[in-house]
Amino acid sequence: MTETKAVIKSVDMSEEMQQEAIESSTQALEKYNIEKDIAAHIKREFDKKYGATWHCIVGRNFGSYAVLQVMTIVSFGAILTRAGIFNMEKQKWLSKVNMIFFTPCLLFSNIASTISLEKLMAFWPIPAFYLVFSVAAYTASQLTSRLAGLSAAYRRFVLACVMFGNTNSLPIAIISSLAVSEAGKILFWDADDTQDAVAARGISYTLFFAIFGNLVRWSYGYSLLRKHDDDDMDSLSTDSSILASQTSSNYGTIVEEDLERQNQDSHLRPSGMPDRRLSSMTLTAQPEEPEEISKPHQEAETTRLLSTFPSLPDQQQESQSERSCVVRLARRIHGFMSPPLYAALLALLVGLTPLKSILYDKQWFLYPCFTKAIETCGRAAVPIILVCLGAQLTCISQSSRSASPAIRKPVATAIFVRMLLLPFIAIPVTIAFATYGASWSLLATDPVFITMMIVLGSSPTAINLVQITQVNGIFEEEMLRMLFWSYGVICVPVCTLLVFVALSIVDKLV
Repeated sequence: MTETKAVIKSVDMSEEMQQEAIESSTQALEKYNIEKDIAAHIKREFDKKYGATWHCIVGRNFGSYAVLQVMTIVSFGAILTRAGIFNMEKQKWLSKVNMIFFTPCLLFSNIASTISLEKLMAFWPIPAFYLVFSVAAYTASQLTSRLAGLSAAYRRFVLACVMFGNTNSLPIAIISSLAVSEAGKILFWDADDTQDAVAARGISYTLFFAIFGNLVRWSYGYSLLRKHDDDDMDSLSTDSSILASQTSSNYGTIVEEDLERQNQDSHLRPSGMPDRRLSSMTLTAQPEEPEEISKPHQEAETTRLLSTFPSLPDQQQESQSERSCVVRLARRIHGFMSPPLYAALLALLVGLTPLKSILYDKQWFLYPCFTKAIETCGRAAVPIILVCLGAQLTCISQSSRSASPAIRKPVATAIFVRMLLLPFIAIPVTIAFATYGASWSLLATDPVFITMMIVLGSSPTAINLVQITQVNGIFEEEMLRMLFWSYGVICVPVCTLLVFVALSIVDKLV
């Protein structure tokens, strides 16, 4: 590698830390080629030497190309589908594997490495904001969907789209781009603030906000996007009709083949010889007893068996009853849970207990062998979601039929509430906190925090909801059209306007 010289433009470190930063950066540039790997190496070195938690951002354009990266990965899914490589059955299989394995790995890595008791105490306004936004989203969704006259199933669909926004890729791309722009200087907390510090704080707030979003999304949100017994399946976008036709077709084939075999056997069988299958059935069949004879016989047999064994002690009966209650309770809880939710709860247990120091100790063998393996698997979750999204959008574009009015109505309602109505709730709440919350938390004086709360409260619907609908086999077409209109048409102008509004607010209030 050619000799290069480090140029320090702004610094608030000691000489020793500056030299450590230069040496760590040089080692990372020699060892890695990918920007996120370079940043991870520098962060690990500083965490190890100066204590957690450090943030490091490496790159030339930072988050400015994040949206283009998403579009590129989605295009790969579309290309594979058009080439006939990635059909619907393979999409569903990959989505299920992703939800059962890769997505839990991603949630565990993000939550366990981010959360701590110290950060939970310092960032207490973030769960408070999430609670307020969730209550507002629930109320607005229920009122609007009922006024629109939607069915109970579509009210659940609208509620899921409204309550669960994008809390990762889009907000991180926005704050990373703002940090390196001229407008980003408005986000400086004090005279010593830097662009890197602005981006680091914004990413920290976003990741911490996403913890609570993931917990609720993979529990309550997962149950919202499941089939219910009282759903009118004729009005929903499911593939049950296709499966039914395939099943009936297969059944007809089996019956025809069976009849053909019977005809062949009858031709090959000598005259006067009985059918072997019939004789086998006659030999194995048991004669049925008349009901008036068998029933008293069964009662007498039951009485004789009961008299053979002594009655169980009361304590054993109580213990069996308690075990059955525990089993029933565990089954009910398991029915409400999902693999990502199990991973998120396990990550909370690790992050808020001494287990974190064991799993994330760079000097111990568990970190490179176990923790890094989980992190590596977690990196595959988002690309898989985006590839499946591109494949599903292609399948819809290739179909000749347009969206029915029954589908357009809930999609339009969800877009209206999530993208247009919620900003009018998120902005006043955030302004009130910036105006009166300084006595409760220093975060009320941070321009980055105010900006990120406005963005997070008004972001489009989360992309990974399409994974839930595909695995559950319901609301698939509705969710795809929701995401297409949200990200392809409405996201750019609405998010641009929101950023200008947020910068204007922090420029006047903070």
